[in-house]
Amino acid sequence: RQMLRVDLTRKRVTTEPLDHDLERLFLGGPGIAAKMLYEEVEPWIDAFDPLNRLILAPGALTGTIVPCVGRHFVITKSPLTGYFAEANAGGFWGAELKFAGYDLLLVTGRSKNPAYISINDDAVSIEDARSYWGMNAREADRTIRRDLGDNRIRVADIGQAGENLVRIAGIMNDEANRAAARCGVGAVMGSKNLKAIAVRGDGQVPVADAETLKREVRKLNSELARDEFTQNFHKYGTANGIEALVYIGDAPVANWTKNSEWESASELNLPGGYQKISVGIRSCYNCPVACRRVVTVGNEPYRTEEEIEGPEYETCAALGSMCMISDIRVVAKANDLCNIYGLDTISVGSTIAFAMECFEKGLIDKTDTDGIDLRFGNGEALIDLVQGIAFRKGFGDILAEGSRRAAAVVGRRSESYAVHVRGLEMGMHDPRAHQAMSLTYACSPTGGRHMEGETLWVEAPPFPVPEMGINGLDRLSTEGKAEAAFKVQNLWMALSAAGYCLLACATGTARPYTITRNIELYNLATGRNLSLEDFMKAGERIFNVRRAFSFRHGAKRSEDTLPERLLREPIRAGPSKGSVAQLERMLPEYYNIRGWDPITGMPLQSKLEELELEDVAKDLHAP
Repeated sequence: RQMLRVDLTRKRVTTEPLDHDLERLFLGGPGIAAKMLYEEVEPWIDAFDPLNRLILAPGALTGTIVPCVGRHFVITKSPLTGYFAEANAGGFWGAELKFAGYDLLLVTGRSKNPAYISINDDAVSIEDARSYWGMNAREADRTIRRDLGDNRIRVADIGQAGENLVRIAGIMNDEANRAAARCGVGAVMGSKNLKAIAVRGDGQVPVADAETLKREVRKLNSELARDEFTQNFHKYGTANGIEALVYIGDAPVANWTKNSEWESASELNLPGGYQKISVGIRSCYNCPVACRRVVTVGNEPYRTEEEIEGPEYETCAALGSMCMISDIRVVAKANDLCNIYGLDTISVGSTIAFAMECFEKGLIDKTDTDGIDLRFGNGEALIDLVQGIAFRKGFGDILAEGSRRAAAVVGRRSESYAVHVRGLEMGMHDPRAHQAMSLTYACSPTGGRHMEGETLWVEAPPFPVPEMGINGLDRLSTEGKAEAAFKVQNLWMALSAAGYCLLACATGTARPYTITRNIELYNLATGRNLSLEDFMKAGERIFNVRRAFSFRHGAKRSEDTLPERLLREPIRAGPSKGSVAQLERMLPEYYNIRGWDPITGMPLQSKLEELELEDVAKDLHAP
């Protein structure tokens, strides 16, 4: 097991064995990457400094025969928040890196001219990418594979947004159909003058007990094929959820102001309006669930290329309900533009929705927006601004900085309309409708990411988790939520380090995937003998080292909060009517369970030592 280190400044490529102690403590690549980022990036290093690290890390099981483990993760310091950054993607790129023989790729430095990294098993080189610079991510992917004469190569790359250092840019893979989108990781890649990473591997990922693992995987696949929940997810994907989530107040509408009041959500739902563009289904590496949607929009002005990736739930909400746009063709077109330019759809939709509210309330007008009529529901305005953001043109240049910085430019108390945590726009789940999500967002090391531990799936039936002592919770109550958030966050950190798709394996979507089974498969593949307690403790360790990084780089206890809108303005209609996010009621218990100082918010020295993070404890608590 080894890692690959690429220094773009010195044009130097080296390999080194993975530290066995880090593997023991952090389970797999994403967890190990978090600790390496903590060790190698000092607080004075800016996100765009060549000394910042860009780490791409598949999970421990990625590339094995275990189903639903095709994820890879991007770890760096965020240009959007200044704190710990993580984004993750499905598809096939992560498995290909493992086939080439690498569990982790660490990139540092900055190339003088645009470059790309070519990995073909043990043949690794830094190549000239000037001819690809300026291409969108899909065009660059296809052209690199054509020029290298191998269509089986997998490419992770940036589009024009990353090249232009747009702070909400992501890193794309699989012909720009999959995205490691959040926290501005694509801008960090662009700051290094790194256009792409092309990978081809002919090896296999070794496992400890191949025969037993094959037998258990066959059994699991058989159960998944018969499971009703799994098959419904296969049939409809995440786009099946937006209508129901708008109804209960979870999916945000009109920049978080009209949840449950929007009657057009069915136009974005599958089944529903989404069927107008749906033409097929895709899977990620070795995934029998296959929840990805394939779409084609055939009519102008929103025509797309045939059979491209369709919008997932988060995108349907961010580019759809948040902006009050119900035309699925518009949402699909905007989604595809985000993909080819390399943009985070959540941050893009949230930032444009912020601007739409500013426009409607008279804080900005057409003289500010380059003549764009920026009212809610204007699909043409959405399309125009996606392009403006990617190329930093006109008003799009302001929005390319994300909603927090954009609000600082707009002024006039527009900050109250920018819905973010620590500068990162929030995921598309309202904590007023699921109270434990308040803790997920507010205490996340990365900011407003739902992927730090999406608790809404345990806050109401039918998804109790008896293995963790969670047996169904009232979503509008605060009772039991601190403990639930703590457990779910730790679980998601551990599952991510293992490489599991959290949507399939951690939300009850693929019901045969129990936590016990996740751990059993991990043990069979790695040769370890982890208990549930061991697994959860590793997740807690990963969560805390990420938290420590952010606090070492300037995060404060006062940032463990939510936008005033969610704390003070109740949902006005529907099943969650009258509810606000009751964060302050839950925080003291949460800090106590976490072992964090209630004054500073930092992990206590005793907690870090308990987690075998003595070096971090010494660093954070130095006299």
